[in-house]
Amino acid sequence: MRRESTVRYSSRLPIGLMNELVVEGLIGSIQARFTDVVGPEVCFYTIPYSKNHHNVLGGHMWTVPESSHMVLSKYAYPSCPDAEQVVILTLTGQNIMENEIKFLHKVLRDPAGQEEFELLALKWVSQLSQRQAQELNPFEIGDREWQNSVQSLTSTPALILALRRVRAFITLRQQLPHNYPGSLRVLMSPTPETAFRQTCLFFSEAELVPDHSSRPLLKFLPPHHIDTTGHSLYSYMTLGPQPLLTLALFKPGAWRQCFGKILTLIKQNGYTLVGLRVLLLDSTMASALIHSPEKQDPTEELEYLRSGPSLALGLLRVNAVMRLWELMGPEDPIEARTVDQTLWRAQFGSDRLHNGIYGSRSYRNAIEDMKLLFPSGVCCAETSLMRYEQISSLQSDPEASLDHDHLHTSQTAVKFSSEFGQVPAGPLVCTALCQTTCLLIPSSLLQQSQPPLFSELLQRLFRTGCHLLAGRLCMLDKKQRRHMCELLRASAGEELLHEGPCLAIVLQADNAATCFDIILERVCRERPDFRRVTRKLLYPRFKKEAVKLLCYLFDDFGLDSHHRIALQ
Repeated sequence: MRRESTVRYSSRLPIGLMNELVVEGLIGSIQARFTDVVGPEVCFYTIPYSKNHHNVLGGHMWTVPESSHMVLSKYAYPSCPDAEQVVILTLTGQNIMENEIKFLHKVLRDPAGQEEFELLALKWVSQLSQRQAQELNPFEIGDREWQNSVQSLTSTPALILALRRVRAFITLRQQLPHNYPGSLRVLMSPTPETAFRQTCLFFSEAELVPDHSSRPLLKFLPPHHIDTTGHSLYSYMTLGPQPLLTLALFKPGAWRQCFGKILTLIKQNGYTLVGLRVLLLDSTMASALIHSPEKQDPTEELEYLRSGPSLALGLLRVNAVMRLWELMGPEDPIEARTVDQTLWRAQFGSDRLHNGIYGSRSYRNAIEDMKLLFPSGVCCAETSLMRYEQISSLQSDPEASLDHDHLHTSQTAVKFSSEFGQVPAGPLVCTALCQTTCLLIPSSLLQQSQPPLFSELLQRLFRTGCHLLAGRLCMLDKKQRRHMCELLRASAGEELLHEGPCLAIVLQADNAATCFDIILERVCRERPDFRRVTRKLLYPRFKKEAVKLLCYLFDDFGLDSHHRIALQ
């Protein structure tokens, strides 16, 4: 800094800056790092200017890197608004600190206090070069304003800032002046590709310094010390963020009649289904998922979680943990409905205890949840984060077994009642015609573009009297695929099952095993487009085939079933 009698005035500068930190409410986060009272000397240090000091602290701090080595055409520049994005903001003009300081303050300080931009780097350039001005120019080469704007930019200094946050481009664009680009005093990189080019033009990789303390959403992301790929921020901008795992658990009573709708919501929000289980939580699992406030007895919630079968979903997508929390909404469904009727807890919950869905609360919590509910692994290609966290990528189904098939059979479930004697245990379907069958949905249907027709078909089946008892996502090896095709007598089945993981669900209804073709045909008469789905579905045509397939894939159908798996 330069002014008359700088050395004399510089002693007062740290005190003024500390007062400004107090006004902005920033002194608390600084004080938390120290046990003693924080004075100006902790945060600021002034020394007289000398060439030696200047060189030690960086020399010509307006020097830009040589970027001719960057081969821009080989990059794809993937960018997801729900993940952290890097954007370049440029302020120009002869009096930047006087004219644009309020705008810069608004950008860096979120008035709502929820999420702010993280400042990665900034650089003062006394005069932009021709190439720099062309790169920052908001106009296209063919536009009439292009040449004049290049000349204007090369005649003024510029302050370039590299900023990062979730939805960075959308957020910064909303804060731009209404007449943007107007007088060219405020400019931003409009796309991830231009942001990368401008970053390479003004900053070296060493000059991009993350500030993890200013990332409030860090708990939803892998810790910064986990370097799974060895990549820098440059690489992050060109390769994109890695997809993350998270758990969504639909609680007892909230999912059975909405199973198809749930799968549709998963697909619509960009998630890939990598694990699915219908299970009755034991006390260990239920206790691990309970998050009761202090001084609140968790017994009631524990009993509720163990009162019936739950639907556990392993989900994969960029920024999976935070996005799921946004979709679920407040823990109290009544409050969620006042915020947005489309929030998942507003749709599937009734009160704070029966709020419909549990979601992992942080990245670390998500990893623990996935290991707890899917200990064998998940049905997707291995990522470097999965390798680091020791979560397996399944290559075969650990439960499908020929030995299990040969030793078990399906029987009618009974339970003892002193008043009525022995009566069928399954409350869903209790007629003499009740049958249980297995429906296989291959990967090609699971990966259908939106909206997924198979989930609509499932909802129709539930309305016609079919009841969902159990289900899981399976990754079958060659031997398992061949055996299942032999059971089903389906020559095209192995090709369908070879495409990726398949969803196996247990359905119960009158004549479900022997007349499932007729049930499907009845549904297709109402919706002819469902035939595109039914042609790819795999299911047994006879009761004996259904029993063998069910015993091959499942250990149990749950407490609601009219039938059960038993030793022969």
